[in-house]
Amino acid sequence: MAYENERFKEHHEVRLPLLRELLRKGWDRDQIICPSPDSDDREWRVPKTPSENALREAGRSFKGYPVDMAIFDSPRHRGEWDHVIALVETKAPNHKEGISELSTYLGLEPNAVLGIWSDGDSISLVYKQADMHYKSVRQATLPAPGDNVLIPGDKALTYVDLREHDDISGTGLNRLFSDLLNHIVANDSKSTRADDRLDNMCNMLLLKMDSDTNGKMAQDPKEPLDFQVCPTPVETAKRINTNFERYMAKYPFLFEDTSTKTIKFDDETIHAIVYWLQGINLKSAAPETLSTAFQVFRSANVKQGEGQYFTPQRIIESAVKLMEIDYHDKVIDPACGTGGFLFETYSTLLKRASGEQRDEIRTWAHRNLYGVDLDSINVKLARALMIGARDGSTNIVLGDSLREQKWQDFPMLTPVLGRETDGSYDVVLTNPPFGERLKIRATDAKQAKYSICQHTSGGYPSDKYSDTELGLVFMERAYRLLAGGGRLGIVLPETYFFSSSYQWFRKWVSRHFDVLAVMNIPMEAFQGFCRAKTNFYVMRKKSTKGAASMKPPSWAQPGKTWITYAPTIGINKDGKTLYRVTKEGTRTREVDDTVLSDVTALLEGSNSSTSCFVTTPESLVNSYLGVPQYYDRISVKEFERYVQTHLQSFTARTLGDLEDAGIISIRNGHGSPSADLRNGDIPYVKVSDLRAGMVNFNPTNMVSLSVAERFWRGSDSGLSPWSIVTPSRASKNIGEPSMLLPGQERAVFTKETLIMNATAEALFDNFYLGWALDLDVVRKQWGRVVFMQTNREDLGNRYREILIPIPDTREHGESVSNHYRQYYRSIAQSRAKFLKARESQNR
Repeated sequence: MAYENERFKEHHEVRLPLLRELLRKGWDRDQIICPSPDSDDREWRVPKTPSENALREAGRSFKGYPVDMAIFDSPRHRGEWDHVIALVETKAPNHKEGISELSTYLGLEPNAVLGIWSDGDSISLVYKQADMHYKSVRQATLPAPGDNVLIPGDKALTYVDLREHDDISGTGLNRLFSDLLNHIVANDSKSTRADDRLDNMCNMLLLKMDSDTNGKMAQDPKEPLDFQVCPTPVETAKRINTNFERYMAKYPFLFEDTSTKTIKFDDETIHAIVYWLQGINLKSAAPETLSTAFQVFRSANVKQGEGQYFTPQRIIESAVKLMEIDYHDKVIDPACGTGGFLFETYSTLLKRASGEQRDEIRTWAHRNLYGVDLDSINVKLARALMIGARDGSTNIVLGDSLREQKWQDFPMLTPVLGRETDGSYDVVLTNPPFGERLKIRATDAKQAKYSICQHTSGGYPSDKYSDTELGLVFMERAYRLLAGGGRLGIVLPETYFFSSSYQWFRKWVSRHFDVLAVMNIPMEAFQGFCRAKTNFYVMRKKSTKGAASMKPPSWAQPGKTWITYAPTIGINKDGKTLYRVTKEGTRTREVDDTVLSDVTALLEGSNSSTSCFVTTPESLVNSYLGVPQYYDRISVKEFERYVQTHLQSFTARTLGDLEDAGIISIRNGHGSPSADLRNGDIPYVKVSDLRAGMVNFNPTNMVSLSVAERFWRGSDSGLSPWSIVTPSRASKNIGEPSMLLPGQERAVFTKETLIMNATAEALFDNFYLGWALDLDVVRKQWGRVVFMQTNREDLGNRYREILIPIPDTREHGESVSNHYRQYYRSIAQSRAKFLKARESQNR
């Protein structure tokens, strides 16, 4: 009771007066969480550990430290953890303990910059300084909403003070730029257009990286850096704009397409950006820094449909290694973005060079390293990136690589892409924009005479030109640029290499290129911005008659294609660095990048368990050569071992063999009624309704009998009890068997399902078929044949390759699957009793 009285006294004599004073200062009650008997506020909690913070980010509950009040940057973001700006404590018994407690909380709450402590008689403030140290002020006055609470450290920032951002290439950097964008949109009074925000933010990044570079190169590593906050926003903005004027004067060609003279953010925004960026060494991850910032700011406006998904550094590193570029090669990226491939190519050659050779490599870059991009900000950033690497190259130019009729609008483009440059490049290395809606028009294709665009909408060869996806047209641009035997390294969606809709593309590739290598890009790599499954393809231009052909890469084998189906590339599903985990479940500091390991092994002439050479087919049309996982036969070998060990008297046969022999029947579901037709009493079963081995009817998805009969193509569904059903598309559970119980036959199943039954010719029944499909060694096989159709799982007819064990006698089959039979029969009996009882109660 004494404790409750103390809490009551603290609340009414300390916390509520402090809250009233905050409101008097101009803070909005709706941007403050302060639990009290007269409010619905829940106590704000600060996560104690990184694991608790991960739970919070995922929207899950955690224990945490409770605080008396939390203040957010605006009422609109009240309750959002990444918008907390201040924490308030009133319960600590004295100033010293209160300040210590607040410092701990501020260290755990990443965006909070101010702590407020009060005992009712006095107020103390704790500032999270720009150097991430804490400064306390006693007998302070509460700040108003517009007051500056972002203060510099006690000492000037130097290069040795910069910290490496542990997840600079992942969500950490992404989150940082997202927070800055939110701040700019909500608070900046000058920059109101999305493109202006992007351009000005990029200018700030250029200044930051230039400051990091100058600090690194300084004779005295403790020389103060240019990019750091001053005591007031006015002073910070003045310093930044002075540095920007110097930067423009030093590199005028970066700004030749703009009238920019200053950073067009207001003083408070400049101050906030410098505050949050100044302590991080962005120069050490320059390509990732620029591309991530561009992606975050660009995706926030109407241009997010441009298909510009910048290539993560780990993909770039493995890709450049695989290309084996050396100083003999002339290299171009015709869709260079912020210059990641060009930067890595140049850096790789520099790393391999001795001291005397480094100047020669810089000269090589001036003469042999080229880039083109249609976005002026991209071009500026890519140029600046190369300048930061001490290259100084001006070979990165603005222009449209594909639409030749527009080349006259870009005066610097012709020396790079003009007719006289066709056949002059040894290497094309690129990640072009891709997307179904990103197309070159047929009229533009005809003017440029792109043969890859000569197909019908159905994909058949044609004399006419069709609208064609940009990523595909870049293939022909690369072909024209390359000399005979030249190498193309390109990131493309995997869909192009297996979908029947793109047979015409695969036919075109077979005529123009030899596929030397396919490097798997795990889905996680691009997941922060898109879910399209992509791979990196290395191809060699087929020599035209009489043309000199260059040597292939040293690792290439005649008539074979190297494929890595490595499952990891050092990036986890959250975009952060993926580390190896021991068998005991301990996370190590070793990056889990099996793609890079496979590439390294290839270059060293050794083998790996997740790569192989396969015979290159004469044509790619009916081949899965471009789908790496298809060649991962580990699951098939595991199945064969299992049958030999546990089921010696059984034989292994594919579902396709069994279907062709009439032993089992396999059909697709009925179809997919539109949402407005779902208003009857016949269940419509979607792939999401197939779970845990059962068919689950969803009462919100029902159709009328007339609609059902239209999809059944008659009065009967064609279904029978004990049929095996599995998703075939758009589901993580493709291959997982569910059993149709008696009484569930009158239903409409989505077309994206497979329905299987044993026939009278089989030595087994549906219970055995379900048991066989449910074996772990069978279910693992589906991962090899389920491809990503853009961003949706797709099975096609590759189910036919799944191996299952077949018994030598019916009795043997019934014996091993008896538990399966008993389980589902008992469920059916219980279900029938339940339905009968429910029906009688509802009469």
